[in-house]
Amino acid sequence: MEQGAQSIYRAVAVLKALAARNGAGSGMTEIAEATGLTGPTVHRILRAFVDVGFAHQRMADKRYFLGPLVHELGLSLNHQLDLEAVARAATDRLAELTGDTAFFLRRVGTDMLCVSRTSGSFPVKTLLTDVGTRRLLGLGAGGLAVLAALPRAEAMDILAAHERSYAEAGRPIAALAAEMDEAAQAGHVVRRLGDLGATTVAVAVLDRQKRPIAALSMSAISQRMQGAHLDQAITHLQQLRQQTEAQIAFTVPNLS
Repeated sequence: MEQGAQSIYRAVAVLKALAARNGAGSGMTEIAEATGLTGPTVHRILRAFVDVGFAHQRMADKRYFLGPLVHELGLSLNHQLDLEAVARAATDRLAELTGDTAFFLRRVGTDMLCVSRTSGSFPVKTLLTDVGTRRLLGLGAGGLAVLAALPRAEAMDILAAHERSYAEAGRPIAALAAEMDEAAQAGHVVRRLGDLGATTVAVAVLDRQKRPIAALSMSAISQRMQGAHLDQAITHLQQLRQQTEAQIAFTVPNLS
């Protein structure tokens, strides 16, 4: 790998680690552990990020957070597509149609970022993911749907590259690969979370090049998400996916 490219990959890894912990902030040691980079390397990157506005450091405890430049760069996409508005419209409609909790998650490299969540009218809520939460592809139903929509060799490369993280999350890659193949054949994901008593259903959202860039998902208590209600949920997800794909007028860049 060329030296310049290596530096960019390292900087992106630090930026993603910052984003994953932005609520509570990050210490330099935490970023080093999350990225596998040395302390001096992380320190140089963080200082550069602070200088240009990608990060800021809270003086009270020396923790790092995303900086204002990240927000400014995100705003520059608004003239192309207000993805947040599209996502919110999709989750609002799904929640209205089914009474369940609906989610829109965007793919960001090898992570899924929840950008919209809407609760339906059913009194028992299953709020499995908060807006702003990032999770590795496959750890949630939406991420599994995205993996299943990728070429299998590409998806397996992602699983292999993050084998340790999957193992730590209790999701060995052999089991994930089997779930992924089942979802690819079915065209959707049904994941039952026995420990939470909930079931999540998800479909991938594709761009004009038929690449998965996001996912729509719904969750409910498992006693509810079965039989005719499950069938209806899958139908509504597929219909809303088609409408959402029609609204996406450009290809969201793959940041992997």
